[in-house]
Amino acid sequence: MRSEQQERLERFLEDVDEQISYRPIHAAVNEELRAHVEDKAEVYMEYGVEEDEAYDKAIRDMGDASVIGIEMNATHHIRMAKPLLFSLLGLLCLGIIGNFVDRGFSLWEISYNGYFLWGLIVLMLVALYGYPLLLKHTGKILILLGAAGVLFAVGRILILDTGMIMPFIIGFDPNSPSAVFGILQLAIPVSVVLLYRSRHKGVCSLILIGGVQLLLLGFISYCYFWGYADVAFLTFLFSCLGAELYMVGKGYLNADKKKGFGTAIACFLILITVWAGVQREQVYKELELFINPEAQTESPWEDGYNNVLIRELLGRAKGIGKIELSQEELVRYRTAQWYYEDGPGVWGGNGINRTLEDYVDYRMQYQGPYELELLDILPQHYHNNYRIARWILQYGWLPGIVLTLFLCTAYGFLFITAFRIRNRLGRIVALSGSLAIGIQFLFYLLGNFGCQFGMFGNLPFVSEGLASITGSALMSGLILSAYRFDTVVTETE
Repeated sequence: MRSEQQERLERFLEDVDEQISYRPIHAAVNEELRAHVEDKAEVYMEYGVEEDEAYDKAIRDMGDASVIGIEMNATHHIRMAKPLLFSLLGLLCLGIIGNFVDRGFSLWEISYNGYFLWGLIVLMLVALYGYPLLLKHTGKILILLGAAGVLFAVGRILILDTGMIMPFIIGFDPNSPSAVFGILQLAIPVSVVLLYRSRHKGVCSLILIGGVQLLLLGFISYCYFWGYADVAFLTFLFSCLGAELYMVGKGYLNADKKKGFGTAIACFLILITVWAGVQREQVYKELELFINPEAQTESPWEDGYNNVLIRELLGRAKGIGKIELSQEELVRYRTAQWYYEDGPGVWGGNGINRTLEDYVDYRMQYQGPYELELLDILPQHYHNNYRIARWILQYGWLPGIVLTLFLCTAYGFLFITAFRIRNRLGRIVALSGSLAIGIQFLFYLLGNFGCQFGMFGNLPFVSEGLASITGSALMSGLILSAYRFDTVVTETE
């Protein structure tokens, strides 16, 4: 192509670019249009048309540059999932309002709610830049996750073996299960991206991801008490399984669907078997806590007692309005006498008090018998762990159902947004993030109805805490970002 023809083509491409608002896509669009023009020109030249005239005809055949640009802009532009964004902002507001209602409005509480401001900042930054960065730096992110895991593991081992107190690192306590939960949450989309990029290996890619998950299981089992990180690991495992089954079902993997489904499920069952087999007693206790909490009520400090208490109180909740309890009933609920004296409970002496009488004195030492309110009888961490149950007890079953439906709708927009993404990799990343948040919500919801399993889960975007809010913001921000760049970022970027 001579310089005159090149200039003519460049002017045409510049006119197209003027109509496309997202500048980073200009190069890809220009390359695509340039190839079309050159192909057309070659066809004309094969029929004996001179080169200059062939390129003139090829450019004319493309049509008006401005119209092409407008059409390209309609299909190659960034966008925002507004229903999901507004839902997430509503969840953040719910968390902030809940904190003020529980603790009162004060300067301390305003600063305490800085977790939510941090979450909002992380959400917006990840929504604006997260998905392209994830695809571009997947390997580096994986290395950083591994380094973070080792760092927390070292801190955990030092605390357990030497009693050494390590300074908290950017707010994360190595002794907290929330730390490992944050690492595992971000590991979900990274694992999915790696699986998609190795899809040409067929079932071998599933086996490879299964091996990575097995290493994570070993890391968690060695560095953290069993039970502390079980919900985190199960959330990771089920989220990855859901993404894997979706990829197999859609034919994204270079493998027969039956073999793909079989391999994914077999790897999952092996991991579950290893997880349950090496800690049989702990898994039995967690299942017992979930199904039959009465068997774990040696004292009111047990999670089993919290399950029993919540079930008892929800059974007395009204359709609309606050639960009605006399002061005498409030006293007996606060001191656990309703269960260990009036009910089937057998005091086992665990906890900081050895006798029920000592526990009664301890619980009533700062309060008179006619000063108790509903919040005084709820489990210790009701403001985080029992927001839904507390709402039902405070306002009735109907408002509680409305709140639950609002939460289901808000988290449901995650899945709706994920399935509206046309880019295959973007959809899978968004789906895995949606599953991670949805599974957390399911564990939390079950716990609010007296069916806690393992450590109490987080209510994404509503439960306070740096790790909880950051993890929720990262996952939801990636979903927003994958939707935002759906039509302008390719799977290989």
